[in-house]
Amino acid sequence: MSKSGFFTLVLTVICLSVLMSLEADAQSTTGEANSCSSYSLEEVVNLVERIASVQQEKAREIADMKELQTEIKEQLAVNSSVLREESRMITGTSKSCECQAAEQSKQALVSALVSEFVSFHTAHI
Repeated sequence: MSKSGFFTLVLTVICLSVLMSLEADAQSTTGEANSCSSYSLEEVVNLVERIASVQQEKAREIADMKELQTEIKEQLAVNSSVLREESRMITGTSKSCECQAAEQSKQALVSALVSEFVSFHTAHI
């Protein structure tokens, strides 16, 4: 039983106990004219029962909302991990492009240095 259902049950029992004791007090003081007070007691009992059923319905709605909230949190976590992975892939792709550009620059530099070295040595020989 959920906490709100248990609370409703306890509240209902307490209300009924108080109302029964009030009815007993009223009967002892009013004598024969107790039909009016017992009718009021029945109305009160019906109201308490309605309140309890509404509280149980609200407790179910809250439980459904909590379940929905959990599902949303899980979906957000999945989306977040997908976004992180895509970000890594984009970062890795840009780094590999940067690495290729740097490699081409290094090759051009080495080629130019070798060419200078060869021309310098052929000029001095």
